[in-house]
Amino acid sequence: MVYLCTSSPVQGSCGDIFIFSPPSVFKEKQILQKVTSAEHPFLVSLYATFQSENHLFFVMEYLPGGDLCHLLEHQGAFEESKAMFYTACIVLGLEELHRNNIVHRDLKLENLMVDVHGYLKIVDFGLSKDGFRYGDRSKTRCGTNCYMAPEIIDEMAYSRAVDWWALGVVLYVMIMFQFPFDAEDDMELFESIRNDKPALTEELSEEAQCLILRLLEKNPCHRLGYSEAGAEEVKAHEFFEDIDWEEFLERELMPPFKPDVSGLTESTRQSECQAWGLMPPAEAISPEAQELFEGFDYSAE
Repeated sequence: MVYLCTSSPVQGSCGDIFIFSPPSVFKEKQILQKVTSAEHPFLVSLYATFQSENHLFFVMEYLPGGDLCHLLEHQGAFEESKAMFYTACIVLGLEELHRNNIVHRDLKLENLMVDVHGYLKIVDFGLSKDGFRYGDRSKTRCGTNCYMAPEIIDEMAYSRAVDWWALGVVLYVMIMFQFPFDAEDDMELFESIRNDKPALTEELSEEAQCLILRLLEKNPCHRLGYSEAGAEEVKAHEFFEDIDWEEFLERELMPPFKPDVSGLTESTRQSECQAWGLMPPAEAISPEAQELFEGFDYSAE
């Protein structure tokens, strides 16, 4: 049993419960440590990991704006300028991941969260793969169905371009308020992803339409971002013509939405967290199992 915890600027913390195998726990911890050491503005940070007799804890950066899915549900479809802002955050985050030879493999609305300043951060590296350089390939089928690239569905050897496909899905949903490929069941969904062209309206700018289609290119070799230039190729697209990428990295721009944290008091956060409690394991953890988590504790500098 793993509690994924978050720590806020005010005292008090809260978390979600996940179940992982020991190897996957250490893998994600290793990737989070690597991501944190990069100190990138659009990637979540890990503050510490520790354990009790029966539980593991990840203490993460607090992101009070919630995830992008929640934001869309409350605000509806985004205007292009707003979608551009969030897409730029993701592009820069993916650029840093790929620079560090990490492929995310589960980029989706729920794994994009708004920080206290109103910028997006990429979170959840449970399906990510480290040591994945340009030119490397994997056949592991993983991810979330609606965001899967055709090559993952067909169990072909895939590259880092699967992250750019997922970005195309995210951008489409932000602007169109629906998924580019949808169906009654998974089989129909996969057929749609393989064969259908995403529907676009004339209300979208030519630049937005072009970017979506370039990212949702079925052939990964022709997909925007596939080349060794990667993110630089995406950043050069006309959709981002008005963006100063250096200003963006310095977070000097006004975000379209900034979460209200004025009501986030110590007492309210503590009362929320006390309601969770610690769920005891179904059975006592054996000494042999405890040894599997030796060396788990970590504290960021």
